[in-house]
Amino acid sequence: MHSTPSCSGECGQGALLRRGEMSIRMNRLTTQPTAKRGPFSRTLRGFGCLLMLAVAAILGELFLTALGGILIISDPLQPADAVAVLSGAKDLGRMQEAVRLYQDKYAGLFILTETGESLENYDSSVSFYYKLQALDMGIPNGAILITDEQASSTEEEARAIRDLLERSGLKSCIVVTDPFHTFRTRIIFREVFADSDIHISVRPVRGHWYRSSTWWMSAEGRQATFLEYTKLLGHLLGLRPTWE
Repeated sequence: MHSTPSCSGECGQGALLRRGEMSIRMNRLTTQPTAKRGPFSRTLRGFGCLLMLAVAAILGELFLTALGGILIISDPLQPADAVAVLSGAKDLGRMQEAVRLYQDKYAGLFILTETGESLENYDSSVSFYYKLQALDMGIPNGAILITDEQASSTEEEARAIRDLLERSGLKSCIVVTDPFHTFRTRIIFREVFADSDIHISVRPVRGHWYRSSTWWMSAEGRQATFLEYTKLLGHLLGLRPTWE
């Protein structure tokens, strides 16, 4: 019986040759230079990048506008027994807005809050200075009331105003403050007056520099927004620091 000759050596060499040819072909395919992008392709890619930037800018502006808008509320304007000016403003904007409401017959009494602060270099309290300003703007002396308790925060002002309103037999009051302060003011006053039948409405200063659509464009606006959100978060967490 004859045995069949073995081809293991020849077959192995052939397999190695075939593998080498395939490897060379693959290397040629992978080392071929990629086709250059044409002008249209580069233009399309640049347009896509610009579109993404534009969308991001629009979304960012909408987000910032919403952040400012959350802080600003304005209750319906209705006649009330009194209008109260919250302290802590850097200008007379709150005072001027309250004077307008009084002169437009939306309130019969004008309330200022006592903070216990004194004017620098003057032997006079801040509340007395504001009273002089109100008199100068046309508010009768008999219409001006000042709270008894010294208040150093919005919550303490709310409690002092409630005490004054109850002692005077008043049933409604318009509270005036800066736009970015209105949302927190409404929350605090609703808490303080929760078990009272006195109606409170909160109004922002009209024509104020703070606007939801532009607050981030100035250092003053960014600072006011950051501080207000910090104070709002502190209040919601149950912290009671002596903030204005």
